[in-house]
Amino acid sequence: MSRLSPRARLATIAAAVLLVLGGAIYVLFLRGGDDEPVVEAGSRFGSEDAGGGGGTLLDTLAPVLSARVPSRRTGSDPAPPSEDAISSAPGDAVAGLFLVGFRGTLRDASFFGRLEARSYGGVLLTRSNYVMPQQLSGLTAKIQEVARDAGHAAPVVAAQQEGGEFSAFPNLDPLAQVDVGRGNRDQISASARHAAEQLRALGVSVNLAPNADIAVSGGPAQGRAFADSPAKVASAVKTSVAAYNRAGVVAAVGPFPGDGAASQDPNAGPGPVGLGLDDLRDGDMVPFAAVASGRNAAPAVQMSNAIYVAFDGVTPATILPDAVKELRDRLDFGGTVISADLVATTATTGGSVGEAAVEALKAGVDLLVVPGGSAQQDEAYRAVVAAVRSGAIPTGRIVDALKHIAKLRALTRAAREPVRPE
Repeated sequence: MSRLSPRARLATIAAAVLLVLGGAIYVLFLRGGDDEPVVEAGSRFGSEDAGGGGGTLLDTLAPVLSARVPSRRTGSDPAPPSEDAISSAPGDAVAGLFLVGFRGTLRDASFFGRLEARSYGGVLLTRSNYVMPQQLSGLTAKIQEVARDAGHAAPVVAAQQEGGEFSAFPNLDPLAQVDVGRGNRDQISASARHAAEQLRALGVSVNLAPNADIAVSGGPAQGRAFADSPAKVASAVKTSVAAYNRAGVVAAVGPFPGDGAASQDPNAGPGPVGLGLDDLRDGDMVPFAAVASGRNAAPAVQMSNAIYVAFDGVTPATILPDAVKELRDRLDFGGTVISADLVATTATTGGSVGEAAVEALKAGVDLLVVPGGSAQQDEAYRAVVAAVRSGAIPTGRIVDALKHIAKLRALTRAAREPVRPE
C-alpha cells in the first residue's frame, strides 16, 4: 500500500473525526423515540459500565467537542448589585430572582421577547417545550444567546429530570428512582453520571432532582422514592449528588423538609405532614442532612409545598421562615434555596402568586419558581418589586439571595453551552 502524503493523512484524520462526532450527536439526540430512552452505551443496570468503570462516549469526545464549540455564547456573570443600586432601580435585580417556565417550543414560543426585556435568573424547561430531543440543544442555545445579546447575566437552565414519569425529558436518563434505588452504590452513581452528562450536553445546567423523600406506604413518594429507609435514601441521594458535582451539573435536592408522609402530593393541593419535629428530623430530614454541608454538599435545595404539624401546620414550607431556618441553621446549608412551584403554593394558601413570591423571599428563599404563564410571572415580579420599593422586603435580603444565585450561576458556567457541531 502506498504511503499517504502529509496533506492526505490530515484529510483522513479530519474525516474520521467528523464521522465520530456525527455518531455522538446521533447517540445523544436522534436514537430512539418517545417510548425508547435515548441513552449512552452501558448506561443501564447489568451492563459492563453499570459499575462506573471506564469512560463514556462523551468522555472520549470531550476534547473534540470543546474545540468545536465557541466558548463565549452566553451572558456574563456579574456581581450582585449593591443595596443602594437595588433601592434606586429594583427591576433588574428582582428579575434575577426568578426561575420561569414557558409554553411552546423554539419555533412557536413568544417567551424570547420577554426574556430579552427582563433579566430572569433562570429558565425552567418541561416536556411541553420540545418534541424531539435534538430540539433541546437549539432551545438552550437560543435562551443563552437572547440573554447575552440583551446584555443580561447568563440565566441558569433547569429541568426536573428525576427519572421515569417524573422527568421533563422521558426519553433520556435516568430510570425511575424506585428502580435506581435497587442498585448498588456504583450503579446509582453511574445512573446519576449518565443523566448529568446528557443534561450537560443539552445545555441544561440545573436538575431539580434527586427527590429525597422516604417511600412511606400510601404516601406520595411510594413508587417514586429511592427507598423506604431514611438511611438508604440518604446514601442514594449523597451518591447521586456527588456524581452530579463531578459532572458539573447542579443537583437541586428536594423537597425539603420531605413530603414522604404527606397525605397527598402537596403540588396538587394541601398536603399536611403529621410528624412531630423530632420524628421529622430523625426520618425525612436525614437525606437532606447527608448533603447539606461538607465536601460533596448539594449546591441547591428545593423547598416543599407541604404543610407541617412540626411547624405551624398551616403554612407551606416554601414560604415558612422556620422551615428555611431549619435548613440554613440546623443543617448548616450554605447553597441556593429554591422555592417550590409558587403557582401550586396558592392552591394551599388561597392567595395570589405575587403574595407567595413575596412571602417566600421573606422566609429566606433565593430563587423563585413560577412555571406558569406570563400573567402569573408578571404578577409575581411586580409584587416583589413593589415590596422592595416599600421596604417590606429589605434590600439586604435581595442582595443575599442574588449572591446565592450568582454562586449557582458560577457553578454552571461550563454546562451552559449545548453540544453543537460547527
